[in-house]
Amino acid sequence: MNETLRLIIAQQQHNLRSPFPIVTRDTEILPVSRKATVIIGVRRGGKSTWQHEKMAALLDKEVPRENICYIDFSDDRLDFLKGEESEPSVIADTYYGMYPDKHAQKVYFFFDELQYVTRWGRFVNRLQTTEDCEVYITGSSAKLLSKEIATELGGRTFSWELFPFSLREFLRATGKRQSIDDIASRDGIVGAFGEYVVKGGMPERLVLPRETMAVTYFQNLVNDVLTRDLILRYNIPHPVQLKRLVHILMNNMSRMVTVNKLKQRLAGERNRLSPELISDYMDKLNDCYLLFTVPIRSYNTAVQAVNPKKVYCVDHAMAQAFSQANSGNSGLVLENIVFVELRRTTEQIYYYKTGKGNEIDFAVGPDFAIRLIQVCWELGKQDKTRQREMEALLDGMEELELQESWIITAYEEEEFEDAGTGRIIHVVPAYKWLLQ
Repeated sequence: MNETLRLIIAQQQHNLRSPFPIVTRDTEILPVSRKATVIIGVRRGGKSTWQHEKMAALLDKEVPRENICYIDFSDDRLDFLKGEESEPSVIADTYYGMYPDKHAQKVYFFFDELQYVTRWGRFVNRLQTTEDCEVYITGSSAKLLSKEIATELGGRTFSWELFPFSLREFLRATGKRQSIDDIASRDGIVGAFGEYVVKGGMPERLVLPRETMAVTYFQNLVNDVLTRDLILRYNIPHPVQLKRLVHILMNNMSRMVTVNKLKQRLAGERNRLSPELISDYMDKLNDCYLLFTVPIRSYNTAVQAVNPKKVYCVDHAMAQAFSQANSGNSGLVLENIVFVELRRTTEQIYYYKTGKGNEIDFAVGPDFAIRLIQVCWELGKQDKTRQREMEALLDGMEELELQESWIITAYEEEEFEDAGTGRIIHVVPAYKWLLQ
Protein backbone atom coordinates (compact mmCIF):
# COMPACT_ATOMS: atom_id res chain seq x y z
CA MET A 1 0.00 0.00 0.00
CA ASN A 2 1.43 3.38 -1.00
CA GLU A 3 1.48 5.71 2.02
CA THR A 4 1.45 8.90 -0.07
CA LEU A 5 -1.66 7.73 -1.93
CA ARG A 6 -3.26 6.65 1.31
CA LEU A 7 -2.75 10.13 2.76
CA ILE A 8 -4.08 11.87 -0.36
CA ILE A 9 -7.19 9.67 -0.54
CA ALA A 10 -7.95 10.29 3.14
CA GLN A 11 -7.38 14.05 2.83
CA GLN A 12 -9.65 14.36 -0.20
CA GLN A 13 -12.45 12.43 1.50
CA HIS A 14 -12.68 15.32 3.98
CA ASN A 15 -12.84 17.90 1.16
CA LEU A 16 -15.36 16.43 -1.27
CA ARG A 17 -17.64 19.47 -1.20
CA SER A 18 -16.42 22.60 -2.96
CA PRO A 19 -15.94 25.56 -0.58
CA PHE A 20 -17.09 27.89 -3.41
CA PRO A 21 -20.52 28.37 -4.99
CA ILE A 22 -21.09 26.00 -7.92
CA VAL A 23 -22.75 27.12 -11.15
CA THR A 24 -24.75 24.28 -12.67
CA ARG A 25 -23.71 23.71 -16.28
CA ASP A 26 -26.06 23.24 -19.22
CA THR A 27 -24.02 20.32 -20.54
CA GLU A 28 -25.89 17.37 -19.08
CA ILE A 29 -23.24 14.77 -18.29
CA LEU A 30 -24.86 11.40 -17.72
CA PRO A 31 -23.04 8.24 -16.63
CA VAL A 32 -23.46 5.16 -18.80
CA SER A 33 -23.48 1.78 -17.10
CA ARG A 34 -20.10 0.02 -17.12
CA LYS A 35 -18.46 2.89 -19.01
CA ALA A 36 -16.05 5.49 -17.66
CA THR A 37 -17.38 9.04 -17.94
CA VAL A 38 -14.65 11.19 -19.52
CA ILE A 39 -14.90 15.01 -19.34
CA ILE A 40 -12.38 17.08 -21.30
CA GLY A 41 -11.85 20.78 -21.88
CA VAL A 42 -9.49 23.68 -21.41
CA ARG A 43 -7.64 23.99 -18.10
CA ARG A 44 -9.61 25.99 -15.47
CA GLY A 45 -12.76 25.61 -17.55
CA GLY A 46 -14.88 24.03 -14.82
CA LYS A 47 -14.18 20.29 -15.07
CA SER A 48 -13.01 19.85 -11.48
CA THR A 49 -15.93 21.94 -10.27
CA TRP A 50 -18.30 19.59 -12.07
CA GLN A 51 -16.69 16.66 -10.26
CA HIS A 52 -17.19 18.38 -6.90
CA GLU A 53 -20.83 19.04 -7.81
CA LYS A 54 -21.26 15.35 -8.60
CA MET A 55 -19.57 14.30 -5.36
CA ALA A 56 -21.77 16.69 -3.36
CA ALA A 57 -24.83 15.15 -5.02
CA LEU A 58 -23.65 11.69 -3.96
CA LEU A 59 -23.16 12.86 -0.38
CA ASP A 60 -26.65 14.36 -0.44
CA LYS A 61 -27.93 10.91 -1.42
CA GLU A 62 -26.18 9.57 1.70
CA VAL A 63 -23.38 7.79 -0.11
CA PRO A 64 -20.65 7.34 2.55
CA ARG A 65 -17.51 9.46 2.07
CA GLU A 66 -15.45 6.29 2.22
CA ASN A 67 -17.18 5.10 -0.98
CA ILE A 68 -15.81 8.08 -2.89
CA CYS A 69 -12.20 8.20 -4.06
CA TYR A 70 -11.06 11.52 -5.56
CA ILE A 71 -7.53 12.02 -6.86
CA ASP A 72 -6.11 15.08 -8.63
CA PHE A 73 -3.11 13.92 -10.65
CA SER A 74 -1.73 17.43 -11.03
CA ASP A 75 -0.68 17.03 -7.36
CA ASP A 76 3.12 17.01 -7.37
CA ARG A 77 3.10 14.31 -4.70
CA LEU A 78 1.89 11.92 -7.40
CA ASP A 79 4.80 12.50 -9.79
CA PHE A 80 5.83 8.87 -9.24
CA LEU A 81 2.79 7.84 -11.30
CA LYS A 82 3.88 9.85 -14.35
CA GLY A 83 6.95 7.84 -15.28
CA GLU A 84 7.05 5.32 -18.13
CA GLU A 85 7.52 2.44 -15.72
CA SER A 86 4.82 3.52 -13.26
CA GLU A 87 1.88 1.25 -12.56
CA PRO A 88 -1.44 3.05 -11.86
CA SER A 89 -3.01 -0.11 -10.43
CA VAL A 90 -1.41 0.95 -7.14
CA ILE A 91 -4.32 3.41 -6.85
CA ALA A 92 -6.95 0.68 -6.59
CA ASP A 93 -4.67 -1.48 -4.46
CA THR A 94 -4.19 1.37 -1.97
CA TYR A 95 -7.88 2.33 -1.85
CA TYR A 96 -9.16 -1.22 -1.34
CA GLY A 97 -6.33 -1.82 1.10
CA MET A 98 -7.74 1.04 3.17
CA TYR A 99 -11.32 -0.22 2.82
CA PRO A 100 -11.38 -4.00 2.16
CA ASP A 101 -15.13 -4.19 2.72
CA LYS A 102 -15.75 -1.86 -0.27
CA HIS A 103 -15.13 -4.74 -2.66
CA ALA A 104 -18.74 -5.69 -1.88
CA GLN A 105 -20.12 -2.14 -2.30
CA LYS A 106 -20.40 0.39 -5.09
CA VAL A 107 -17.49 2.84 -5.18
CA TYR A 108 -17.23 6.14 -7.08
CA PHE A 109 -13.80 7.00 -8.47
CA PHE A 110 -13.05 10.57 -9.57
CA PHE A 111 -9.75 11.06 -11.41
CA ASP A 112 -8.79 14.66 -12.24
CA GLU A 113 -6.22 15.39 -15.02
CA LEU A 114 -5.64 11.69 -15.64
CA GLN A 115 -3.71 12.34 -18.87
CA TYR A 116 -0.60 12.78 -16.72
CA VAL A 117 -0.62 9.07 -15.84
CA THR A 118 0.91 6.48 -18.14
CA ARG A 119 -1.02 3.33 -19.05
CA TRP A 120 -4.14 4.64 -17.36
CA GLY A 121 -6.36 2.98 -19.98
CA ARG A 122 -5.59 -0.55 -18.88
CA PHE A 123 -5.96 0.44 -15.23
CA VAL A 124 -9.44 1.93 -15.73
CA ASN A 125 -10.44 -1.04 -17.86
CA ARG A 126 -9.46 -3.51 -15.13
CA LEU A 127 -11.12 -1.41 -12.45
CA GLN A 128 -14.44 -1.40 -14.28
CA THR A 129 -14.39 -5.10 -15.06
CA THR A 130 -13.35 -6.34 -11.61
CA GLU A 131 -15.14 -3.95 -9.23
CA ASP A 132 -18.62 -2.52 -8.74
CA CYS A 133 -17.81 1.12 -9.47
CA GLU A 134 -18.45 4.26 -11.45
CA VAL A 135 -15.40 6.05 -12.88
CA TYR A 136 -15.30 9.76 -13.72
CA ILE A 137 -12.27 11.14 -15.53
CA THR A 138 -11.37 14.73 -16.40
CA GLY A 139 -8.51 15.99 -18.47
CA SER A 140 -7.18 18.95 -20.45
CA SER A 141 -6.38 16.92 -23.54
CA ALA A 142 -8.39 15.50 -26.40
CA LYS A 143 -5.99 12.54 -26.27
CA LEU A 144 -8.50 11.16 -23.78
CA LEU A 145 -10.76 10.72 -26.83
CA SER A 146 -8.13 9.11 -29.05
CA LYS A 147 -8.80 5.91 -30.97
CA GLU A 148 -5.87 4.25 -29.21
CA ILE A 149 -7.41 4.84 -25.79
CA ALA A 150 -10.84 3.77 -27.06
CA THR A 151 -9.30 0.53 -28.32
CA GLU A 152 -7.40 -0.01 -25.08
CA LEU A 153 -10.58 0.39 -23.06
CA GLY A 154 -12.62 -1.75 -25.42
CA GLY A 155 -15.22 0.95 -25.89
CA ARG A 156 -15.73 1.32 -22.14
CA THR A 157 -15.80 5.13 -22.11
CA PHE A 158 -18.38 7.80 -22.83
CA SER A 159 -16.90 11.24 -23.41
CA TRP A 160 -18.15 14.80 -22.94
CA GLU A 161 -16.60 18.19 -23.70
CA LEU A 162 -16.90 21.09 -21.28
CA PHE A 163 -16.33 24.63 -22.57
CA PRO A 164 -16.22 27.99 -20.73
CA PHE A 165 -19.54 29.52 -19.67
CA SER A 166 -22.13 30.10 -22.36
CA LEU A 167 -24.18 33.29 -22.13
CA ARG A 168 -26.92 31.41 -20.27
CA GLU A 169 -24.41 30.02 -17.79
CA PHE A 170 -22.88 33.49 -17.46
CA LEU A 171 -26.32 34.86 -16.55
CA ARG A 172 -26.75 32.07 -14.00
CA ALA A 173 -23.31 32.70 -12.51
CA THR A 174 -23.99 36.43 -12.13
CA GLY A 175 -27.49 35.93 -10.71
CA LYS A 176 -29.38 37.41 -13.67
CA ARG A 177 -32.57 36.26 -15.38
CA GLN A 178 -31.99 33.71 -18.12
CA SER A 179 -35.06 34.21 -20.30
CA ILE A 180 -36.67 37.13 -22.11
CA ASP A 181 -40.21 37.49 -20.79
CA ASP A 182 -40.75 41.24 -21.01
CA ILE A 183 -38.97 44.50 -21.80
CA ALA A 184 -37.27 44.65 -18.42
CA SER A 185 -35.83 41.13 -18.71
CA ARG A 186 -34.74 41.85 -22.29
CA ASP A 187 -32.92 45.00 -21.21
CA GLY A 188 -31.25 43.09 -18.39
CA ILE A 189 -30.03 40.37 -20.76
CA VAL A 190 -28.83 42.95 -23.31
CA GLY A 191 -26.78 44.59 -20.57
CA ALA A 192 -25.42 41.23 -19.42
CA PHE A 193 -24.50 40.34 -23.02
CA GLY A 194 -22.35 43.48 -23.17
CA GLU A 195 -20.65 42.35 -19.98
CA TYR A 196 -20.15 38.85 -21.42
CA VAL A 197 -18.47 40.32 -24.50
CA VAL A 198 -15.95 42.04 -22.22
CA LYS A 199 -15.38 39.35 -19.57
CA GLY A 200 -15.78 36.11 -21.49
CA GLY A 201 -16.81 32.79 -20.00
CA MET A 202 -13.87 31.50 -17.95
CA PRO A 203 -15.36 30.85 -14.48
CA GLU A 204 -12.47 32.33 -12.47
CA ARG A 205 -12.54 35.52 -14.53
CA LEU A 206 -15.94 36.38 -13.04
CA VAL A 207 -14.66 36.35 -9.46
CA LEU A 208 -11.50 38.42 -9.88
CA PRO A 209 -11.48 41.11 -7.18
CA ARG A 210 -10.36 43.79 -9.65
CA GLU A 211 -11.01 44.27 -13.35
CA THR A 212 -7.40 45.33 -13.85
CA MET A 213 -6.32 41.78 -12.97
CA ALA A 214 -8.01 40.26 -16.04
CA VAL A 215 -5.13 40.59 -18.51
CA THR A 216 -2.62 39.11 -16.06
CA TYR A 217 -5.04 36.30 -15.20
CA PHE A 218 -5.51 35.27 -18.83
CA GLN A 219 -1.82 35.54 -19.67
CA ASN A 220 -0.89 33.40 -16.66
CA LEU A 221 -3.56 30.85 -17.58
CA VAL A 222 -2.34 30.54 -21.16
CA ASN A 223 1.24 30.23 -19.96
CA ASP A 224 0.14 27.47 -17.57
CA VAL A 225 -1.60 25.60 -20.39
CA LEU A 226 1.43 25.90 -22.64
CA THR A 227 3.88 24.86 -19.95
CA ARG A 228 1.96 21.95 -18.44
CA ASP A 229 -0.09 20.63 -21.35
CA LEU A 230 2.43 21.13 -24.15
CA ILE A 231 6.01 22.06 -23.26
CA LEU A 232 6.52 19.61 -20.39
CA ARG A 233 4.16 16.91 -21.64
CA TYR A 234 5.62 16.72 -25.15
CA ASN A 235 9.14 17.94 -24.28
CA ILE A 236 8.77 20.81 -26.75
CA PRO A 237 12.27 21.85 -27.95
CA HIS A 238 11.23 25.39 -28.95
CA PRO A 239 9.23 26.88 -26.05
CA VAL A 240 10.00 30.50 -26.94
CA GLN A 241 8.89 30.05 -30.53
CA LEU A 242 5.76 28.17 -29.43
CA LYS A 243 4.72 30.98 -27.11
CA ARG A 244 5.29 33.55 -29.82
CA LEU A 245 3.22 31.45 -32.24
CA VAL A 246 0.37 31.42 -29.73
CA HIS A 247 0.56 35.21 -29.35
CA ILE A 248 0.34 35.60 -33.14
CA LEU A 249 -2.62 33.23 -33.35
CA MET A 250 -4.41 35.02 -30.52
CA ASN A 251 -3.84 38.27 -32.39
CA ASN A 252 -5.51 36.69 -35.44
CA MET A 253 -8.68 35.53 -33.69
CA SER A 254 -11.47 35.00 -36.27
CA ARG A 255 -9.05 35.66 -39.14
CA MET A 256 -7.45 33.56 -41.88
CA VAL A 257 -4.02 32.09 -41.29
CA THR A 258 -1.67 29.89 -43.31
CA VAL A 259 1.30 27.88 -42.13
CA ASN A 260 3.61 29.56 -44.64
CA LYS A 261 2.66 33.08 -43.55
CA LEU A 262 3.08 32.10 -39.91
CA LYS A 263 6.53 30.69 -40.78
CA GLN A 264 7.50 33.94 -42.49
CA ARG A 265 6.21 36.05 -39.61
CA LEU A 266 8.17 34.03 -37.07
CA ALA A 267 11.32 34.05 -39.23
CA GLY A 268 11.11 37.83 -39.51
CA GLU A 269 11.28 37.95 -35.72
CA ARG A 270 14.18 35.45 -35.63
CA ASN A 271 11.89 32.75 -34.24
CA ARG A 272 12.40 30.07 -36.84
CA LEU A 273 10.05 27.08 -37.02
CA SER A 274 9.55 24.65 -39.89
CA PRO A 275 6.09 24.37 -41.49
CA GLU A 276 5.86 20.84 -40.11
CA LEU A 277 6.50 22.01 -36.55
CA ILE A 278 4.01 24.88 -36.89
CA SER A 279 1.32 22.44 -38.07
CA ASP A 280 2.19 20.05 -35.25
CA TYR A 281 2.03 22.81 -32.63
CA MET A 282 -1.33 24.01 -33.97
CA ASP A 283 -2.68 20.46 -33.68
CA LYS A 284 -1.48 20.29 -30.09
CA LEU A 285 -3.08 23.67 -29.29
CA ASN A 286 -6.35 22.24 -30.56
CA ASP A 287 -5.74 19.11 -28.52
CA CYS A 288 -5.55 21.08 -25.27
CA TYR A 289 -8.65 23.15 -26.18
CA LEU A 290 -6.82 26.46 -26.35
CA LEU A 291 -7.04 27.37 -30.04
CA PHE A 292 -9.07 25.86 -32.88
CA THR A 293 -8.77 26.06 -36.64
CA VAL A 294 -11.65 25.87 -39.12
CA PRO A 295 -11.00 24.70 -42.71
CA ILE A 296 -12.80 25.60 -45.90
CA ARG A 297 -15.80 23.42 -46.71
CA SER A 298 -14.64 20.98 -49.38
CA TYR A 299 -14.80 17.24 -50.02
CA ASN A 300 -11.24 17.40 -51.31
CA THR A 301 -8.69 17.19 -48.50
CA ALA A 302 -6.05 18.67 -50.81
CA VAL A 303 -8.23 21.76 -51.26
CA GLN A 304 -8.58 22.03 -47.50
CA ALA A 305 -4.82 21.66 -47.08
CA VAL A 306 -3.84 24.48 -49.47
CA ASN A 307 -6.51 26.97 -48.39
CA PRO A 308 -6.15 29.20 -45.31
CA LYS A 309 -7.77 28.19 -42.05
CA LYS A 310 -9.64 30.47 -39.67
CA VAL A 311 -8.42 30.52 -36.09
CA TYR A 312 -10.56 30.83 -32.97
CA CYS A 313 -9.81 30.87 -29.24
CA VAL A 314 -11.67 28.86 -26.61
CA ASP A 315 -12.57 32.17 -24.94
CA HIS A 316 -12.79 35.51 -26.72
CA ALA A 317 -11.71 37.55 -23.68
CA MET A 318 -8.63 35.36 -23.34
CA ALA A 319 -7.55 36.22 -26.89
CA GLN A 320 -8.12 39.93 -26.28
CA ALA A 321 -5.70 39.80 -23.35
CA PHE A 322 -2.95 39.19 -25.92
CA SER A 323 -4.00 41.64 -28.58
CA GLN A 324 -5.06 45.25 -28.73
CA ALA A 325 -5.98 44.66 -32.38
CA ASN A 326 -8.86 42.36 -31.43
CA SER A 327 -10.25 44.57 -28.69
CA GLY A 328 -11.14 47.29 -31.18
CA ASN A 329 -12.96 44.96 -33.59
CA SER A 330 -16.24 43.88 -32.05
CA GLY A 331 -17.13 41.84 -35.15
CA LEU A 332 -14.15 39.51 -34.63
CA VAL A 333 -15.07 39.08 -30.97
CA LEU A 334 -18.68 38.25 -31.83
CA GLU A 335 -17.57 35.75 -34.49
CA ASN A 336 -15.42 33.95 -31.92
CA ILE A 337 -18.35 33.85 -29.49
CA VAL A 338 -20.53 32.29 -32.20
CA PHE A 339 -17.84 29.73 -33.07
CA VAL A 340 -17.51 28.52 -29.48
CA GLU A 341 -21.29 28.26 -29.16
CA LEU A 342 -21.42 26.14 -32.32
CA ARG A 343 -18.46 24.05 -31.19
CA ARG A 344 -20.31 23.05 -28.01
CA THR A 345 -22.55 20.79 -30.10
CA THR A 346 -20.59 19.87 -33.24
CA GLU A 347 -17.12 19.61 -34.76
CA GLN A 348 -18.56 19.89 -38.29
CA ILE A 349 -17.76 23.57 -38.68
CA TYR A 350 -16.30 25.08 -41.85
CA TYR A 351 -16.16 28.39 -43.63
CA TYR A 352 -17.60 28.56 -47.16
CA LYS A 353 -16.41 30.23 -50.32
CA THR A 354 -19.06 30.88 -52.97
CA GLY A 355 -18.40 30.48 -56.67
CA LYS A 356 -17.96 34.26 -56.86
CA GLY A 357 -15.30 34.14 -54.15
CA ASN A 358 -17.44 35.60 -51.35
CA GLU A 359 -16.83 34.23 -47.86
CA ILE A 360 -19.48 32.90 -45.50
CA ASP A 361 -18.25 32.69 -41.92
CA PHE A 362 -19.75 29.32 -41.01
CA ALA A 363 -21.11 26.30 -42.86
CA VAL A 364 -22.24 24.02 -40.06
CA GLY A 365 -23.33 20.40 -40.01
CA PRO A 366 -23.65 17.55 -42.53
CA ASP A 367 -24.86 18.02 -46.09
CA PHE A 368 -28.44 17.01 -45.34
CA ALA A 369 -28.76 19.61 -42.56
CA ILE A 370 -26.17 22.26 -43.37
CA ARG A 371 -26.62 25.80 -42.02
CA LEU A 372 -24.99 28.94 -43.39
CA ILE A 373 -24.24 31.65 -40.84
CA GLN A 374 -22.72 35.10 -41.23
CA VAL A 375 -21.60 37.16 -38.25
CA CYS A 376 -21.26 40.92 -38.07
CA TRP A 377 -21.58 43.32 -35.16
CA GLU A 378 -23.78 45.78 -37.03
CA LEU A 379 -25.57 45.06 -40.31
CA GLY A 380 -27.07 48.48 -40.99
CA LYS A 381 -29.81 49.25 -43.50
CA GLN A 382 -28.08 50.37 -46.68
CA ASP A 383 -24.31 50.23 -46.24
CA LYS A 384 -21.72 48.01 -47.93
CA THR A 385 -21.62 45.56 -45.01
CA ARG A 386 -25.28 44.69 -45.49
CA GLN A 387 -24.86 44.20 -49.24
CA ARG A 388 -21.75 42.03 -48.80
CA GLU A 389 -23.27 39.75 -46.14
CA MET A 390 -26.61 39.36 -47.96
CA GLU A 391 -25.09 38.66 -51.38
CA ALA A 392 -22.74 36.00 -50.01
CA LEU A 393 -25.59 34.19 -48.27
CA LEU A 394 -27.93 34.35 -51.27
CA ASP A 395 -25.19 32.92 -53.50
CA GLY A 396 -24.38 30.21 -50.95
CA MET A 397 -28.03 29.23 -50.54
CA GLU A 398 -28.39 28.93 -54.30
CA GLU A 399 -25.27 26.77 -54.64
CA LEU A 400 -26.24 24.49 -51.75
CA GLU A 401 -29.98 24.53 -52.55
CA LEU A 402 -30.99 25.98 -49.18
CA GLN A 403 -34.08 28.05 -48.41
CA GLU A 404 -32.86 29.87 -45.31
CA SER A 405 -29.72 31.16 -43.66
CA TRP A 406 -28.75 33.38 -40.73
CA ILE A 407 -26.91 36.60 -39.93
CA ILE A 408 -26.02 36.99 -36.28
CA THR A 409 -25.55 40.60 -35.17
CA ALA A 410 -25.10 42.19 -31.79
CA TYR A 411 -28.56 43.77 -31.44
CA GLU A 412 -30.38 43.95 -34.82
CA GLU A 413 -33.30 41.73 -35.76
CA GLU A 414 -35.28 41.33 -38.98
CA GLU A 415 -36.48 38.83 -41.61
CA PHE A 416 -35.26 39.36 -45.16
CA GLU A 417 -36.99 37.54 -48.03
CA ASP A 418 -35.43 37.64 -51.48
CA ALA A 419 -38.12 38.75 -53.89
CA GLY A 420 -36.80 36.67 -56.78
CA THR A 421 -36.25 33.33 -55.06
CA GLY A 422 -38.27 33.48 -51.84
CA ARG A 423 -35.18 32.52 -49.85
CA ILE A 424 -35.12 33.87 -46.31
CA ILE A 425 -32.27 35.36 -44.29
CA HIS A 426 -32.93 35.52 -40.55
CA VAL A 427 -31.15 38.43 -38.90
CA VAL A 428 -30.91 37.50 -35.23
CA PRO A 429 -29.39 39.43 -32.31
CA ALA A 430 -26.64 37.44 -30.61
CA TYR A 431 -28.15 37.76 -27.15
CA LYS A 432 -31.27 35.94 -28.42
CA TRP A 433 -29.44 33.38 -30.55
CA LEU A 434 -27.14 32.43 -27.66
CA LEU A 435 -30.15 31.70 -25.45
CA GLN A 436 -31.97 29.48 -27.97
